[in-house]
Amino acid sequence: HIGDVSAQAMIDVLRDKDSGVCVDSESFLTTASIVSVLPQDPSFPCIHYFTGTPDPSRSIFKPFIFVDDVKLVPKVQSPSFGNDDPAKKIPRFQEKPDRRHELYKAHEWAQSLLENDQDKGQKLMRIMLDLEKQGLEAMEDILS
Repeated sequence: HIGDVSAQAMIDVLRDKDSGVCVDSESFLTTASIVSVLPQDPSFPCIHYFTGTPDPSRSIFKPFIFVDDVKLVPKVQSPSFGNDDPAKKIPRFQEKPDRRHELYKAHEWAQSLLENDQDKGQKLMRIMLDLEKQGLEAMEDILS
């Protein structure tokens, strides 16, 4: 916390569509969002909450603490195409590969459910927000 500003308060701000902070229109979409907690006490870790997916009003913020030798999370890495990557071939960008990572694909599925099945969509959103709350509480415990 910095004064009265908590990680949850900042998440709420980033989700606020009425203010125009969170945008979901045909011409523009708020992309991945981040909230960072940077404690003044150097013995406490910095905690960063990332959505990793677009539209924070329909995403959950997941906590990350960066440490030495951090292991990458495969489900949030775009696929690697090696030498077959259109960005490396000459002429460049003649093909458009699917670069969506597993988390992004799951987010697209959830988006579809939220838009097409109100009951299941609302149930899924409650589950996702409960997971987010658990992550926020766990990080608060670390900081206290």
